[in-house]
Amino acid sequence: MKRRFAVLPLPAWRDYFYALLVVVIVILCAIPLYPYLDLANMAMLLVLAVALVAVRLGRYPAILVAVGSTVAFDFFFVPPRYSLTIHHAQYVVTLLVMLVVALIITHLTAGLRQQAVDANSREQQALALYELEKVAHETRVQMQSERLRNSILSALSHDIRTPLTSLYGLAESLSLTKPPLPVDVQESIIAIRDQAMHLNSMTSNLLEMARLQTGGIVFHKEWQPLEEVIGASIKLLKVALQHYPVKVVLPADLPLLEFDAILMERVFCNLLENAAKYSPPGSTLQITARLLPAQVEVCVCNPGDGFPADKLNQVFDLFERGCSKSGIAGVGLGLSICRAIIESHDGEIEAGNLPQGGGRVCFRLPLGSPPVIESESLQPSRYQP
Repeated sequence: MKRRFAVLPLPAWRDYFYALLVVVIVILCAIPLYPYLDLANMAMLLVLAVALVAVRLGRYPAILVAVGSTVAFDFFFVPPRYSLTIHHAQYVVTLLVMLVVALIITHLTAGLRQQAVDANSREQQALALYELEKVAHETRVQMQSERLRNSILSALSHDIRTPLTSLYGLAESLSLTKPPLPVDVQESIIAIRDQAMHLNSMTSNLLEMARLQTGGIVFHKEWQPLEEVIGASIKLLKVALQHYPVKVVLPADLPLLEFDAILMERVFCNLLENAAKYSPPGSTLQITARLLPAQVEVCVCNPGDGFPADKLNQVFDLFERGCSKSGIAGVGLGLSICRAIIESHDGEIEAGNLPQGGGRVCFRLPLGSPPVIESESLQPSRYQP
């Protein structure tokens, strides 16, 4: 088995070039000073160059400068000049001391430089860890806040639905009493019943959103026809839609789709309720569907003012309403619930406006591969006519 040794990365050739260039510049600057400075001061200039290169370029270029400076000092300044010959032993000691000092300075300076780099790296790592911890803490706080909010919504919804159901039942019973109550009393009872139904719908939306966000809903997806869910939704909203006829246009070859019927009823109920609330009385609402290459697109359209153009992407946000200043009752949960349910069915939903005026909400569900329903073959009768 071969042994592998770690190899330290060497500086680029440009660093060596710059190191040699520093030596040349220092020598050119020192030659005019030769008559005025002694050899010790000239050596200090070259040692200073070694220190500068060690700080800026690192260890290996500084070693090159140390050796090059020693050779250049001998060639240009040690008698006899412009020769590498040394006549006096003291100059040999001078050159050796200069080389050793230059190498020591290189080692110390490069070590300090590496420590600075390591310290900066540790600081960056500590900062990154701090940011990660901060994000994790904020995420935990947000999750706890969401969990607490959903728990409160769920508890309130359960506690409110019971008296609302009783109130609706009492109002319905009073409206059916015999003999009939006076007309003005009857109208008040019907208004109480309708408002109780509206509050019950809002409470159901709150409970549904809380369950969706906490994952408390178990999906029961089955292959079934879409028109049955549409019909059931219209029937559930019989009172709310009594002044808004609904026109349903579906293709004859619409295949079975895989979805949770209860949740899909909630989608159609919310979309139809929104369409009725923002349409003039007596308007016709429309449900259409069309086949796409891999999806089925369903649209719920209504006349009226439509959605604000600058809020088409925000109307599905939690507690967001199309027109915040509208006097129409609502808390902005219906479309949020629709988006959560559609996306849980691997679909997508969007809002838009009709060219002739009015709004529409379209969602798309994947076609998938519905099961093939084989018709039972007729068995021949044992009895002859």
